[in-house]
Amino acid sequence: MRFDLHVHASERSICATDDEESQIRTAQAAGLDGIAFTDHHRLVPVARLADLRRKYAPFRIFSGIEITADQEDWLVLGLRDARLERENWDYPALWQFVRERGGYIALAHPFRWAPTIHADLDRFPPDAIEVRSNNTPPAREFEIRAIAARYGLGLLSNSDGHSNRMIGAYWNDLTGEVQDDSDLLDALRQMALEQQTATPAD
Repeated sequence: MRFDLHVHASERSICATDDEESQIRTAQAAGLDGIAFTDHHRLVPVARLADLRRKYAPFRIFSGIEITADQEDWLVLGLRDARLERENWDYPALWQFVRERGGYIALAHPFRWAPTIHADLDRFPPDAIEVRSNNTPPAREFEIRAIAARYGLGLLSNSDGHSNRMIGAYWNDLTGEVQDDSDLLDALRQMALEQQTATPAD
């Protein structure tokens, strides 16, 4: 199943130019099986998420969030807690918050804004790192893969789509029948294990 786990909608991200339903329809047309809305410091309201899921089933729709902390952007998946929406997180506190609640945290578009990563990955390794997206520098892919190998991180490939034209170029291939947040996190962790055990020939 193909999932884009980093999508923005104009309802919650002021930098996005297309709305939720337009992003969903574009993802469907691109052959994706599901997306996660990861708006800046905003979760999709529960009632709205339920409405979208009913309307577009069997297409899968998840609500994550993108949080800026310690000069980096972080995707949090599998965790619904209104406290995530505050805008004064530091990364160690965010990492601890997500870890204690069984969520999933990934470094979004590394090296987009600076030539170095500011967060302390030695002490606070995330679950994954975005190796490809519309906003991840292709020239840094080898280095991103080396970071993933060093810390045992999953490699994500997402659109970081702020408009329709950005949807469909990147996705993650997940195994299993992904229906809810628990399934999604299980599939992401399984994908990471498969990536870590793959040989270069794979």
